[in-house]
Amino acid sequence: MIKAVLFDLDGTLFDSSSGIFHTANFTMRALGFEECHDEKQLRKFVGPPLRECFRITYNTAEEYLDRCVEVYREEYRKTGMHMCYPYPGIVDLLKFLRNHGIKTGVCTLKYETLAVDIIKEKGLFELFDVIFGTDSQGKITKADSIQNAINRLGVDKEDVLMVGDTLNDLNGAREVGVSFCGVTWGFGFEKDSDVTSGFAARNCDDIIKHVIKENSIMEIKKINTDKAPAAIGPYSQAVAVGDMIFCSGQIPIIPETGAILEGSAAEQAEQCFKNIKAVLAEAGTDITRVVKATVFLKDMADFVPVNEVYAKAFENSTVLPARSAVQVAKLPKDVKVEIEVIAVK
Repeated sequence: MIKAVLFDLDGTLFDSSSGIFHTANFTMRALGFEECHDEKQLRKFVGPPLRECFRITYNTAEEYLDRCVEVYREEYRKTGMHMCYPYPGIVDLLKFLRNHGIKTGVCTLKYETLAVDIIKEKGLFELFDVIFGTDSQGKITKADSIQNAINRLGVDKEDVLMVGDTLNDLNGAREVGVSFCGVTWGFGFEKDSDVTSGFAARNCDDIIKHVIKENSIMEIKKINTDKAPAAIGPYSQAVAVGDMIFCSGQIPIIPETGAILEGSAAEQAEQCFKNIKAVLAEAGTDITRVVKATVFLKDMADFVPVNEVYAKAFENSTVLPARSAVQVAKLPKDVKVEIEVIAVK
């Protein structure tokens, strides 16, 4: 079971490439070194500790690394940190996790104070329980920050998922012994096969689906289609819970016009089933998957003709649904019949 999800910052939560690339080249220019404009080479700058970034991206000599890091950090706080944005779906993913009682954290190799400032600036601070980064000496590793987060959150490592976009994230997760999800929208993993441990996510929905599966979460989803009458009150046309579809009662409204179909109870029942079939189709199922039906009649004398329409509607069902049929004093808009169903996918 997943009780906590930890995220890398750059390339996982935020597209920070513009700010990072700008600041890296600014540093080279300020110190009189050659800039790099090869994006593939610049991508190597994201993920590792800063000294390592300058070494592998610009082939910077050892004696200049400390000064490069100093200039970089000063410029990044001035300009680079403001040039990053959450990837599509990140905010919804974080809200989903929080709404389902799953703790969230950030584990980054950025300065911890800088990471906090960036997250606050983007309005996401309240969506995280913990934020851990490195110190001024850069001695705190990715594994250290992951372990610090686990300790602070009070969860077992077996219940933690680390989400990241580079081998540094993967190796940190391995070192601590937590599960890993590699995202392919960041800077390190460009395709699923690059993720050699854990699972790959192409988008935030993949992570949500993984959590739903691991935690056996019954997700509640609204079903809505313009091919059936719009809800005229505080309700949904249907609600999906797992593989179950709960449909609101349908009366004989013609979706195209919003008018009531005038006619006999049998004719109105036909329109009810047309509406039901449209809602079920939107939910990814059909009328042969209905397991329970309820028929409301204004006059039980109409039962026989309505029952004939009902039988035809379910003629292709392998198993006929359970059913209730009741007479009521009055139905919405004074119609003669209303039908509701429960189906499975």
